[in-house]
Amino acid sequence: MMGRSRRLNRSDEGMAALGAMISVVVLSCMLLVATTCADLLSSRQHAAGAADVSALAAAPDAVVAPDDACPRAEQIASLNGARIVSCQVEGDEVLVRVAVTPRTSWARWVARLVASSSDTVVAARARMDPTQG
Repeated sequence: MMGRSRRLNRSDEGMAALGAMISVVVLSCMLLVATTCADLLSSRQHAAGAADVSALAAAPDAVVAPDDACPRAEQIASLNGARIVSCQVEGDEVLVRVAVTPRTSWARWVARLVASSSDTVVAARARMDPTQG
């Protein structure tokens, strides 16, 4: 009896294939969630960097020529792949808010769900005061 192979019941046939398919679907979903989160985090960092650089570039203009500060910030933001959502010059300070569109369609969809508007962007803001060392 040791040498004989055990016959499977008819109800067991195909269970390995079903288990493999379920595993592939679960792993695919996990990969989709991971890449979406990575894209959202990357977009957030991109927006934060663009906001910082834009505010930094506009800060000297806020002191010398306040009317030129926001156009300068807009120029720098566009060079960094972002767009200005708002720009305010308050005395010597420049407050810049920029937006970046995520790369993947799933990340854009999640950003649209989370955002209060229908805009599919990840936003960040930065404040720069050239007089504060």
